[in-house]
Amino acid sequence: MKAVCFLTEKIIFTAIFFLILSVEVSLSQDSTGANNENTAGQTDVKDILHHIFGKKASLPEKLAKIDIRKNVSVSILPGISYNPATSFLVGVSASVSWFTGDPARTTNSYISSGISYSVMNQFKLSAQTGIFTENNKWSLQGDFRLWKFTQNTYGLGTGTLPDAQQNMEFKFIRFNQNILKKIFKNFYAGLGYSLESYYSINTIDSDDKFIYPNIHNTYSSQNGFDSLKYLSSGIVINVNYDSRDNTVNTYNGYMLGLQYYNYSKAIGSTRNSQRIVCEFRGFRSFNEKNSNRLALWFMGNIILNGSVPYMSLPASSWDKNNAMSRGYIQGRFRGRNLLYAEIENRINITSNGLLGLVFFANALTISNPDAGVKLFDYVEPAGGVGLRIKLDKNSRTNICVDYGIGNYNSRGVFLTLGEVF
Repeated sequence: MKAVCFLTEKIIFTAIFFLILSVEVSLSQDSTGANNENTAGQTDVKDILHHIFGKKASLPEKLAKIDIRKNVSVSILPGISYNPATSFLVGVSASVSWFTGDPARTTNSYISSGISYSVMNQFKLSAQTGIFTENNKWSLQGDFRLWKFTQNTYGLGTGTLPDAQQNMEFKFIRFNQNILKKIFKNFYAGLGYSLESYYSINTIDSDDKFIYPNIHNTYSSQNGFDSLKYLSSGIVINVNYDSRDNTVNTYNGYMLGLQYYNYSKAIGSTRNSQRIVCEFRGFRSFNEKNSNRLALWFMGNIILNGSVPYMSLPASSWDKNNAMSRGYIQGRFRGRNLLYAEIENRINITSNGLLGLVFFANALTISNPDAGVKLFDYVEPAGGVGLRIKLDKNSRTNICVDYGIGNYNSRGVFLTLGEVF
């Protein structure tokens, strides 16, 4: 998965990366595919490690003996961080990119995953998938998570203040799988299934004592939910246009998606509800070397009707890749309806593509009808700068380290494997 880790200003990185332990594997066909056209003259971390340590008994040589028919790139990145809230956190992110058919006519598929564990017994296991069959006849999009986690909440809507903070602990399972068929060039339509299960939910103070009443319990009581557990289960209708040249790190192209979720008690949902999620991503390179690029991202998450559990309400950084609203902690803003926009300028600072910079700005607005807060009543902006290190040139996988600043003295470092969007 593209795995995002938020670190507050007090976080001390004891070790951001173990690059010597990183593994980058490229098992490629002859240089006839589109994936090889943009790698000439480029350098990645794999090349540097091979130059320093040589190829003796290297994992790529061992894996090269395996009969793999299509282009495959694998990146594994271990890391350690320290956070006063979670203490030491150990994690591994992995990304796999490959082609199921001729790269000239088939979009690259990917699996992005991550696992982490803290000494505070917080556990996260996540995987996101985007698989295109030969000639893009079918597209399979998935989001799978198993978490035992704690997270602060601040109430509903943008405009909530930091002193409203309450800490929630919960367990979480997500299974979201969509299957789309190509109708014509770059246009897909299909069905999916979405399940979100939250359980063992509690609100606790700094001494691990239960807080009652609390924000979550009050909302759950008002909307007919058990404050300890609830489940959303529904059918998804998908329409998607995708002309991106690469799903891991896009240089040119567009993605426009529209998803209609129908959560129903008939298939296990705690309550009935319906929502629409729309998303646009646009990318443009300003030169032939793709060294200066512009990226745009718009998202809307609108609940049409029904009652939605508190933790399933639209929230910052709860998108598929937990990438939204760099500059704020995950879940900082939550509410009934959400609109989001981001712009990013991506620039290579070395001619071989090894290092790059990004400058980004984003804005988020979320409504809370119960308190009379409408969309655009409060807009929460953020922005920042980031470093890019080319981990694998064949798949275009980057190590991304971003520093973001938002309102209310919110700031932090965000670590991503891949690209943020």
